[in-house]
Amino acid sequence: MARLADLPLGIYEKSVCMNQSWEDKFKLILDAGYDWFEIAIDGSEERLSRLNDRTEKLKIRRAAEALDMTLYTMAFTANRYFPLGSEDEAIRLRGIELLNSCIDFAATIGIRIIHIAAYDEVNHPSTIMTAALFRQSIEECVNHAAKRGVVVAFETMDSRFMDCTRKIMEFVHAFDSPWLQAVSDIGNITAMGNNPVTDIPTGGRHVVAIHIKDTIPTELRRIPFGQGTVDFDACFKTLSELHYQGFLVAEMWCWENPSFHPYIKTARDFLKARMADY
Repeated sequence: MARLADLPLGIYEKSVCMNQSWEDKFKLILDAGYDWFEIAIDGSEERLSRLNDRTEKLKIRRAAEALDMTLYTMAFTANRYFPLGSEDEAIRLRGIELLNSCIDFAATIGIRIIHIAAYDEVNHPSTIMTAALFRQSIEECVNHAAKRGVVVAFETMDSRFMDCTRKIMEFVHAFDSPWLQAVSDIGNITAMGNNPVTDIPTGGRHVVAIHIKDTIPTELRRIPFGQGTVDFDACFKTLSELHYQGFLVAEMWCWENPSFHPYIKTARDFLKARMADY
């Protein structure tokens, strides 16, 4: 069984500038010591357009093959704009369409796991109805994922609907499908006032990836590693004691500023040093 420190460490796409070629993006993160690149599909037209662009898909595959790098996971966050529990049918159906297209994209590229921003609603309150509609939407998408051999996983988010692994597991157990699993984001869990040390174990063997970032309660994206409130040593110790064997992903944002790029190696060194004893 691999030690935590020896598990493959990936990095979130938004850590590097979008205007670089796929080859340059992949080479940058490999040179910084990461093992793979987590592609992001958000609500921007540029990233959404990838889903149905065969030429772009082939570019990604060929760039990864040329550098002998596997693409394990991807992040789908476009449902911030098209939440899967929306009572507006047009919005909800668009969300389903996009997630199913994302599943097809993953199958073509060779990605194993899509983790989605687990929102039933974004601009309106969660209700019994939005939760029920979310469940119906997910059932349709998980059935689609099963046909493609792609795992869909809920990520712990910054809303009370699914702000901890325990809440994700209510859905995972209800569906009882190998194609629906959990991703625990230790930064989000901490920022939402939950304790990753006691929360992540509730996911058992259903936690297939861990998102790693530092946060404070009022900021989830701009905090350098070691400057927030996440207790990395406690989190890594817990994962080691659980004999965790899934993926690890460092999550950062460069905000399209290339001067950020040297920091990705600093972040990798910080995380590997914290994992060294585990």
